[in-house]
Amino acid sequence: MVTMSDARASGNYASRQVATAATPTVSELLNASNAEYFIGNPAPVGMKPFKIFGLPVTYTNTADGVSASVWVTAENQVIIAYQGTSGGENLLVDPGILITQIIDDFDAATVTNPPAYTDALNFANYVVGAANAQGYSTANIFVTGHSLGGIEAEYVASQTGLGGIGFEPTGLPAKDIKTQATNFVNTVEYGDPVASYSSDVSGEQPFCPPYTAGSAGGGPDPHYGLIIEFGSPADQATMTKDMANWQKSKSDDTATLANWVGLLLAHHIPGVQAHDLGVTLNPYSAIVDGIGVKTAPVWNVANLTIPQFVQAAAAKGLLVTP
Repeated sequence: MVTMSDARASGNYASRQVATAATPTVSELLNASNAEYFIGNPAPVGMKPFKIFGLPVTYTNTADGVSASVWVTAENQVIIAYQGTSGGENLLVDPGILITQIIDDFDAATVTNPPAYTDALNFANYVVGAANAQGYSTANIFVTGHSLGGIEAEYVASQTGLGGIGFEPTGLPAKDIKTQATNFVNTVEYGDPVASYSSDVSGEQPFCPPYTAGSAGGGPDPHYGLIIEFGSPADQATMTKDMANWQKSKSDDTATLANWVGLLLAHHIPGVQAHDLGVTLNPYSAIVDGIGVKTAPVWNVANLTIPQFVQAAAAKGLLVTP
């Protein structure tokens, strides 16, 4: 295993990808994200580890909650995948990381940048430098992750211009978003209180920052890049109702928290996104992927590239643009 201690991370770089058809598919990016929840870094289906000196490049820092792996697709594209909160099965071997990842989540909810963001960026810069040295162009390097991993991927993309998909991330502090882009996409499952925690998605206010109507990129905590909403709109309506009830009776925070957790378990788990997007997860675990409400219509976009995914979303009226 090669980690950040084995080489100095490069500085920030200014290259900006242009959205083209030459990107990993929705399935490849979701599988890379989901694999971060499994012990032993199992390779996502159809991929192999990115290596330096014959060793897979991975990174884990329990002190700030960042954990990531790097994969090469069958199309010879590099995917940097960041781990979400709890680490899934990895909680059994590294329980301490749960504490720091929860702190990262709290910072995100209070529109604060945790150290994990900078650490994730440094790792991405390191991978880009190493991949460039092996002949991979920056245009063929992408970032992804689910939940907290999606937030880290979103932040890295906002600072570097790398494309990718963040599955169910929150928004970012507006000060971090200097420009918007079309090569990075955020998925928002209807009813998911994590992905809806932003100022450019309507539904979770007043529990989250005030909604800025009209487009993405507004308010104090917007998403970076495009937003694609999917699932069952009725689930978003349920969440809105729960948040409205909280506003009417702010003293009952216990009930609000219980409702929030219930929504999270129902709509935030990667197995739910896989079902709704027509993705077959590999690796798969019923413990990690089996929970959640999987009753929304299946939208068969698994084999689409990022631009194709965006086009399909626009055609269905599911795309929110900057």
